Formats: sequence, structure tokens, C-alpha cells
Amino acid sequence: MNSFAHPASFVVLLLLLTYTHVRPTRLVHRHGSVESDHLDEALFVPMVLLIGPFEVATAVAVASFAGNLAARRAPVKVVFNVGQTVLSCLAGYAVARAGGAQVESPISSAALLACCAGGLVFAIASSFAVAGIVRLAAGHPLLTGLWEQWRTRGIASLGALLLGVVAGIAVHDHPLAALPAIALGWTVERAYVAIVVQRQARLSAEAVQEAVVAVRNSDDPEEVRDQLLASAATVLQAKTARLVTGTTAVAPAALRAPIDDETALEVADRVGGGAWLDGERDALSTLATVGGAALRNSRLLAHLTAITNGQSEGVLAIDAAGVVTFANPAARRLLSHPGELLGAVADDVFALDGAAGRVDLTTLAGSHGGIGDDDAVLRTGSALIPVAFTAAGLPAPQTGVVVVLHDITERKSFEEKLSYIAFHDPLTDLPNRRLFEDRLDHALARAQRNSTSHALLVVDLDRFKLVNDSYGRPAGDRLLVQVAARLRRTLREEDTCARLGGDEFAILIEDVGGSDQALAWAERVLDALDTGYEVDGHQVFISASVGVAMSDQVPSREALIAAADVAAAGAKSTGKARYRLFRPGTAEVPRARLELEAALRRALERGEFDLHYQPLVDTVTGETVGAEALLRWHSPSGVVAPFTFIPLAEETGLIGPLGAWALEEACRQGQEWSTAHPERRPLKISVNLSAHQLSRPDIVSEVEAILKRTGFPPDQLCLEITETVIMTDAEAAILTLRELKALGLQIAIDDFGTGYSSLSYLKRFPVDVVKIDRTFTSGLGDNPVDSEIVAAVIRLAAATGFTVVAEGVETERQRRALAMLGCPLIQGFLIATPLKATDFASFWATDTDRRAQRR
Repeated sequence: MNSFAHPASFVVLLLLLTYTHVRPTRLVHRHGSVESDHLDEALFVPMVLLIGPFEVATAVAVASFAGNLAARRAPVKVVFNVGQTVLSCLAGYAVARAGGAQVESPISSAALLACCAGGLVFAIASSFAVAGIVRLAAGHPLLTGLWEQWRTRGIASLGALLLGVVAGIAVHDHPLAALPAIALGWTVERAYVAIVVQRQARLSAEAVQEAVVAVRNSDDPEEVRDQLLASAATVLQAKTARLVTGTTAVAPAALRAPIDDETALEVADRVGGGAWLDGERDALSTLATVGGAALRNSRLLAHLTAITNGQSEGVLAIDAAGVVTFANPAARRLLSHPGELLGAVADDVFALDGAAGRVDLTTLAGSHGGIGDDDAVLRTGSALIPVAFTAAGLPAPQTGVVVVLHDITERKSFEEKLSYIAFHDPLTDLPNRRLFEDRLDHALARAQRNSTSHALLVVDLDRFKLVNDSYGRPAGDRLLVQVAARLRRTLREEDTCARLGGDEFAILIEDVGGSDQALAWAERVLDALDTGYEVDGHQVFISASVGVAMSDQVPSREALIAAADVAAAGAKSTGKARYRLFRPGTAEVPRARLELEAALRRALERGEFDLHYQPLVDTVTGETVGAEALLRWHSPSGVVAPFTFIPLAEETGLIGPLGAWALEEACRQGQEWSTAHPERRPLKISVNLSAHQLSRPDIVSEVEAILKRTGFPPDQLCLEITETVIMTDAEAAILTLRELKALGLQIAIDDFGTGYSSLSYLKRFPVDVVKIDRTFTSGLGDNPVDSEIVAAVIRLAAATGFTVVAEGVETERQRRALAMLGCPLIQGFLIATPLKATDFASFWATDTDRRAQRR
């Protein structure tokens, strides 16, 4: 048959072949290769039955060339594709002709089988030629890839071949059947394309889903970036994928979707060429959206991870099921869990014990609340770690708990060190007074509950000051350290030895059988301290005085310590290296002095003092010329004698404010009497001035201020000072007395003769009045010596211009004797006892009547 013998059939077949090649069905294989399926098998049988080999080769070549140009393939690839397509088609054509299929010949069964065999050869050769070359170039297994490719398109090729057989038979016998055959082929081809497109869409969706999961499961920003680019290249069958800035121009063959305002995801070089489809654009947009969120989350997570990893506190995240989902390095170090911490059950790894007991963290899951404790214990394995923690609940949807743990071992150690320092002596490392008193309180409480007895030993070193003065304080400190060490070795484990301060130690001996055992302990302590000490190259010997007190002798801790102190003082007063047991009576005097001092201070605040006035009268006429103001204390428990509280007031310094009050009250009262009786002879008021008051630098200004405030005339005031007070510091006393006299008042020496008993001292002192002590006036009329002493004082006073007052006049015989000796003034019980101010005013008012009676 000649070429182009059937031009109509050739033209129709050429157009159909060209259409299928220009509009192929694009197939994507699992291994990533892409192939264009033209369904040439459907037209193969009609070509065998209707046109010759040259026409077949020409039609296939033209159609393949047109399809490659439409796909914009490279020239080399165009030549290769056209050539392998023509050769494959001719090979199949040859097989069909060899089997008996001829143009315009009747169609037999053998011819149909030959056409089918040729069509299979054409399909297999065409498919395997392209796939084989591609896989060999890529280095992939050849047979496995060929089988996978044939399995993908084999059914489609067989279906197209069978369609071609039917169409070839119909057109061979009835040329007009070409039109319905073409319509049927076009319908089948469209259905096939729809199926393929649907399959490709499903595969693409699955690929996108896998890519989304892979991207979301990545935590590290670089890992997210790499996964996003790999997924984009795989899903869209692109040769390149990259992240670009929004300002970068889009390449002609590239597809781009924005990730954020600055970055976009771009793919290029579509495998198999061709234009990007709408589904591919949607897939890229989905990947860009998911990738952008994943990148932001991963960067935020990386930022938070860097923060938590840099923290010294341990940070844990625990989900609602109690499983650890996050742990920073500090938490891993703190927990020291031997296995993988993430995914472990929190209760199997650690536990927290707070002030209220075991902490249940699961109750916080899903809540907005939180708890914390600055002094908790972390239990992990066998370790107990002091921690401060805070725990906060994570609300839905991802419920759980975040726990922050801070190791406070260093803080606790520092607190323990501070506590130790606060309760121990830094030099000897013994308990100090504060800790000792606390232990003593507990011991006394146990003794009361268990009816037992404890002994307290107060150890006071003898001659320790001599060591300090001789070798220096550092040497004394080293000696104290050695003493403390010996005391420790002497005592039992349960006993307590403390340094109370200086060279004084205290020892608590618990559960002693009685005082005999306590004294045995005291003797043991003295023996331990009796041997010599080596201090800075010097051999030093010291001893101690030990006071012992029993807990059943006194009611309180303070009383027990005071009792032991009293006993130690008693031991030291009787000699060195001695011990003494406290007897209840020995504590009464010092305790009473403390109680009296406290009461004295309260009395000043409450105004419990007043003044009594003892009249001073003329010996001859009996006229009241003055009064001595005497201090009296009316406490709530009764009247306190002056000889009891005056010495204590002087010792404690309370005599200063007490004496100032007495002076001002006496001046005020004297001025009141003078104002009430201006017709009477002015009264002289005598007030005692103590040694403490006289030594004060402001005594002169104080007296002057009192006189101004009260308006009392200075010449009516007499300050009485004892002889011993003046002689304590005679030169200073003389200067102060002269300044006082300059105010216009008088100075009297009280109790004259009981101090230095020398009349020559009177010449040195600026005094106006000499008061003879009652020890001399009491012997007048009976004791010639007393009479001579009193007479000598009166004669000396008369020669020097002093005024003499005799104290303690209690009998009429004493009064007459003093009158005969020429003593001008007397005072005593014969005249009157000290009187209250109102009683003294009455006494003074009846002064004329008494004088008349005496005459």
C-alpha cells in the first residue's frame, strides 16, 4: 500500500494524536518521577488497521513533537522523546503486522490478537524507555522502578488498548463510526483524567498532611526550616524550595506563598515542566501558613528554652496525667534522675514536702491558681534537698502544672551557720548564754514533769585578770579556749557547758541524784582545771570558784542562775579553788536589794515620798527657830525606814532626783509657813545633802533654781553635810561649799565627831553650823568624857563663830546639861519626833504656850 493512501484517516488520526500529546495526563510516581500519559494505545489499533507504517511514523512523530514543544522541553529532550515514541510505535506496529493484521483486510481473531500484542509492545516500550533512562541517570534500582511505573499506568494502557480495538473494528467496517468512536474515546479520556486528577489530589493532600505534621513536630527553628523546604519540594514536585524575602522578584517558573510580612516560601523548577495548578498553589499556601506558625512557635520555644536553660532554678512542666513534659538542665541536675526524665511519671521521680505535708501538684492542673513554699523539701531517690518552690496551673486546652524549684541548700547552710553563731560563743565554740538558758528551760520543764533534779554549776576563774594584765588579752583568750576544752572532756554527752561571758562558765548536769552528786561534779571540775596551762610559751596556773545550785531549790531559771552566782561569789569570798552549795537563805539579801531598787524607782514615779519635820528649838527659851526636813517613804506594803532605802538610793544614783525633790519640797513648805505667819520669827529649814549630790557639777545651779522657783529666802535654808562626805574629796568639797554659801544660805556639818573627830578640820571648811552627833549627847550627865567633848566643841564654836546644834536630845537632864554648857540649839525626841507638815504647823502655833509652861 502506498503512503498516504488514506489521507482522511491519516489526518483524523494525526489530529487525535496531536491533541492527546498537547493535552496529556500528568502522572506522578511514588518515587518522585513524573510522566505524561498520552493514551496513544487507544489510537494504536486504528492506525494499524487504517494506515501504513510510514503514515503511522509520521503521525506519531508530528504529535510527539507538538506535545514536547507545548511542554517547553529542551531540544535534546524533544529529540529523545520523539525518537523513542516513534520507535516504540513502529515496534508495536511491526508486531501487529507480523501477527496478521493488515490494512483493509478482513479483521480476524488472529489480527485482533496481533493488534493487542503490538499495542502492549508499544505501551511497554514507550513507558520503559523513559523511566529506565531517568532511573539509571538518578542511580535508582531499575527493575523496581519499572515495575512501580507500569503498575501505576498498566491498567490505563490496557483499557486504552481495548478501547482502540473496539474503535478499530467499528471504523474498519463502518468509516462513519469514527465520530461516535472519537466521542467515546474523548469521554473515556476525560473520565480517566478526572480519576487521575482525583488520585493525584488525594496523594497531594496526604503529602501536605504529612508535611504539616512533620513541620509541626519540629521544635528547633533550623529543623522547622529544613523540614518546611523539604516538604514543599516533595509535595509540589519541585526541584528547588527556599525561603526568600518579600521584596525578591518571583522567577517565571517559580511559585510563591507568603509566610509573614517579610518572608515567603518559594518553589521552582516543576518536575516534568508545565504550569502550576491551582491545587499546587493551595498546597503551597497551606504549607506556608503552617510553616510560618511553626517557625514562630519554634523561635518562641527556642527563646523560652534559652531563658529556662540559663536559669539556676529548675523548671518542670507536668501534664494532667502527671507525666513530665519539660525539664530544663537545672531541673535535671537537681532531680538527678537516672533514666529519661521526659515522659516519666512525676510521682516516680520526685515528691515535695511543704509545711502542711506532702504537696499534691495534680490539683493545680487546669486551674489558674498557684502555690508556693520558701522552706520545702524535695525528695528524689534517697536524697532530701531543701528547696523553695512555686507551682502554677496551666488552664485548658493543655492542662498541666509548671513547677519552679530553687535549691536553697546554700541558704539553709548559711542560716544554720548564722543560727550557730547566734547561739555559740565565737571564741570557745561553747553554747552562749542564750542557748544555755533555752536548754536550761527545757531541762527544768522535764524535771517538773518527771520529778527529777538537775544541778547548775557556775564556774568563775580565779586570777584570770592577772593573766590578761600580764600576758595580754590574746593570751587570755587562748587560755579560755583551753579551759573550755577541759570542761568539755570532763562532762558527759548529755550535759551542757556554756560560756556566760568573760571568765565565767556555766554547766548543766542533768538528772543528778542529789546535792552530794552535784558537789562531786564540782570537785571533778576543779580537779580538771587545777593542772597548768601552756600559753604563748608561758606556764600558767589558774583555779576556779564554783557555785552549785539544785533545780528543786528555786522556782525559775532566773532564780537558779542567781542562786548559783551567789554560791560562786560565796566560794570566791572564802578563798580560791573552792566550791559552795547554794543555801536558800543566802539569796535573800541580794534579791531583796534588787526588789527594793525596783520599788524605789516606782515610788519616785508614783509620788510615795513625803517630808517630816523635826523642830529645832532654843535651849534656854524653848522657842522653835527651825526644823530639819527628813525624808519618809510610804510604800504600799508599809513605811520603809530611811536607813534601808537611803544607802540604796545613793548606791544606785537615785538619790539625785530624790534629793532634788526633797530640797524643793522643803523650800516650798518653808515659804508657805513664812507667808502664812509673817509676824513670826522666820524658820530656818535644814535639808540633808548627800555625797552624790555634792559631787554633781550642777548642784549650785540646781539649788539656785529651786530657791528661785519656790521664792524661799536663801538665808533661811541650811544644807547639812556629814563630815565623812566632806573628807572624801576635801578640796573639791570646799570649792563647792563656798559657791553654795555665795548664794546666801548656811552650811552645817552633820554628825560631827563620828568621822575624823578632829576640831582642826573646822578651820578649813566654810561652814556655819556644827551638829553634835547623838552618840555624844546621849552620855551627858553620866559620862564625863562625852561632857568634855561636847564642851570642847561648844567652846571652839563660840571662838570661831559657829552655831552649835545638839542632836538626839531625849531627856530633860540632857537638855539642862547642854544649857549649862552654853549649847544654843537642840533637837530630839524630848522636843518632838519628826512631824508631818500639818502637825509641825500646829506644833509651831502652840510654841508660845509651851514656853509659858516652861517658865
